[in-house]
This record gives sequence, C-alpha cells and structure tokens, in this order.
Amino acid sequence: MKKFELRQSWSDTGSGSPEFSATTARLEIYADGHNLTKNENIWSRSIQDHVLVSTWPLAMWALQNWWRLLYEPLPSPARRPDMGWRMAHGLGAANHGFVWPEIMFASDGENVQIWSTPSSDDNQQSVRYIKRIDSPVSIPIAVFRSVLLDFVSTIESRLDAVGLHASDLSVFFKIIRDEEQNRDSMIYRKLEALMGFDPDECPPETMDNALKLYAACGEKTLSELAPVYGKGGKTEPLKPIEAFLHAPGVMGMPEFSTKSMGRETNSDTAPWRVAVEDARKLREEIGNRHKAIETARLFDLLGIAASDRDKWSPPCRSLVSVGIPAFHQHIKFIPRKRHPLSKRFELARYIGDYICTGDSHWLTNTDLGTARQRYQRAFAAAFLCPMDGLMAFLQDDYSEEAIEDAADHFDVSVQTIASLLNSHSSGEREFSFFTSPLSF
Repeated sequence: MKKFELRQSWSDTGSGSPEFSATTARLEIYADGHNLTKNENIWSRSIQDHVLVSTWPLAMWALQNWWRLLYEPLPSPARRPDMGWRMAHGLGAANHGFVWPEIMFASDGENVQIWSTPSSDDNQQSVRYIKRIDSPVSIPIAVFRSVLLDFVSTIESRLDAVGLHASDLSVFFKIIRDEEQNRDSMIYRKLEALMGFDPDECPPETMDNALKLYAACGEKTLSELAPVYGKGGKTEPLKPIEAFLHAPGVMGMPEFSTKSMGRETNSDTAPWRVAVEDARKLREEIGNRHKAIETARLFDLLGIAASDRDKWSPPCRSLVSVGIPAFHQHIKFIPRKRHPLSKRFELARYIGDYICTGDSHWLTNTDLGTARQRYQRAFAAAFLCPMDGLMAFLQDDYSEEAIEDAADHFDVSVQTIASLLNSHSSGEREFSFFTSPLSF
C-alpha cells in the first residue's frame, strides 16, 4: 500500500506568535516514497530534504478544509479549478508568510490523489522546491485521514506542552472529531464538500434538497453527480439531478453475469487494471475475445429491445448520462452522446458501471476523475478494443494510417487507440484522460 508521511522534528529557532514559535519544525512530506519537500536552499546553496516552517498554519489549513480534502474531486477537464477550489486543495494556501511546496490534493472517492510541481524558474524565494509528480500518487482516504489526524494531534500536544491549551487549533480539532462521530453531521459535511462548499457556506434550502436526494438516490449516486451539479455548476445546485427522475429515457435490463467482476472486490487494485480484466472476462463470457463488437451487441448486453434503439438520443445537452433503477430490475437510461463513436463508448461505459455498481444504484457517466469514472472509461476502451486484438491488427505498424485503420476496424475513436497504445507502452500508466490541476 502506498504511504503518505508528514515528518516533523521541532526546532528552537521559531519566532512570531506563541503558536508559530512553539511549532517551528523541520518538515518533510512524502508520498509513495517521493520527498515533496526536497528543496534547494538559496542562502546555503545546498539541497535539503526538509523545510523549516511553523507547522501550525499547515495543521489549521488541513482542519479548515478537512471535508473537501477527503471527499471533493478534481473538476472535469472542461472546467478549470477556480480559486476557491485551489485554496481548499493546494497546500500553498496554508500561507502565513512561509514558502510551501506546490502540492495539490483531490479525492477520487476511494483515494486522495496527490500532485506536486517544482518551484517556478523565476522564483525569488529563499527555498526552491525541486520535486515533480505529474501522474498522481493515490493514497487511500483512510490512510490520508489517519496521517492528518496524527499530524494535528502531535501539534496539539506540542501546544499543550508549552501551556497553550485553549488554542484555535484545539477548538477546530474537537469540532472535526465530534462531527466524524455523528453520522448525520458527517453526511451533512460530506454533501457540502461534494458540492464544493466550505462548512456552513451552503444555503439551507440547498442542503435540505441535498439531504432529500441523499435519501432517494443514495451516497454512491450523489458522490458522482453532486460535484458536477454543485456550487460551480451553471444551474441551481442539484436541480438537474431532480429533473432526471422525470425525464424520458430508454428502458433496458442488462443481460450478463457480474459475479466474477467488479470494483468492490478489488479495492486495493488500480481501477484501470480491474477494468481491463473485467472487460476480458465479459468478452470471454460472450464468446468474442479479440474481434470488434457490433453496436447491436452492446444494446443486447444492456437488454434494450431493438424497437427502442432509435430512441437512444439525448433529449438535450447534458453534462452526464445516467441509468435509474426502475421496476423489476429494469433501468431507465438517459444518454447524452450523439456521435456514433461516442454513443458506442457511452454504451460500453454503462456496461462497465453496471458491473461496478449492480442494479440497485443509479448508473452515472461523467467527465470527473473519480475511481468509478476511471474504471468505466478503462473498461469501455478495453472492451471495445482489446489490446491483444489491437496488437494483432497493427502487426507492429504504428503509423498514423495504421492507427486510423485500427480505429475504423474496432469502431472507436483514434484517441481511444492512441490512449490504449500509450498506456500499453508505459506498462503502468492508466487510460489517459486528465490534466494535472497544477498545469492550469
């Protein structure tokens, strides 16, 4: 399991307010063995593993943004993170005059993803950070939370030891611990965070609506849809989710086994790896290991009758597509894709999401980078265009013309072929889709 570490050793050189001077320390931050505080000290002209800072501002920043750090995902690629998102997820917002490394944190629903970038070339500060992580390190939420708890506890103990018992940090820390012990409070805070609100910032009527939708749709559904239709959306928060309940759709009942597949039984494995394996298993189940899959077969797998397939057209432009559980294990599908290739990919994503969640939850296809959405995209790519079949078709010819021919053969986009080849060549890289929040 990948590790996240916040190491601190106290220093006697602190200055400023009592909280600052008492918590001055040599700080080191590690993510999966990468030292994110490795820096060049301009004054001493040396490379150091630690940075000398007061850790009190970092602890306060973590507590003030606790729920958003643990549960709010990176916005979709079509929407750049705004200043509010950056302040809640970028370590530099701890500020207070210290030079912090450029580190970003974003939840994917299962893990907290961590990016890091070096200080800019024109940096005039006394410390220049030198570590870059473009492909995020994923730390399980429970592990990340535990590290933060230990870090804050250590600072609280330090303040107590020097007589600062009633510090602001202790007040915030107690509030967080109390809320985590109360199920209703925890749900409330998590919903706020998923919509992009700071604690108690969300209008009461919006929160009332969120709690009603939580009861009607469940946490899994809102975890995927609330970030899309939350504070940063173009409509009143969550209103489009309500509209799905009454929107027309296409009825179907998936017709394949999911017993040996699915994300929940493989939570320690990267979503894309599980997805590729599940795609292989389903292809074996339907007796087609390497060949292209016809669109009609995709409809068949979702149990959508031939007479209803011409209805597969989005009623309006939408940021997501959903499948809503209906009567007798039926699902009402509300698509969003119109282009034939995009429609095929959407159908395959629905199949993947059904494997991931089953028939008792909403199916949700979005452009977010949550573990569930990454699973879907990887599944769709591997199911529509299996790597063995693709390599056999290309026969070591990776020219532009050959890739276009492969895209035509498997009836997928050139981008899908390119992403599959890129992932295959790297050995460890998942189906490419996202840009680091540090690149905006």
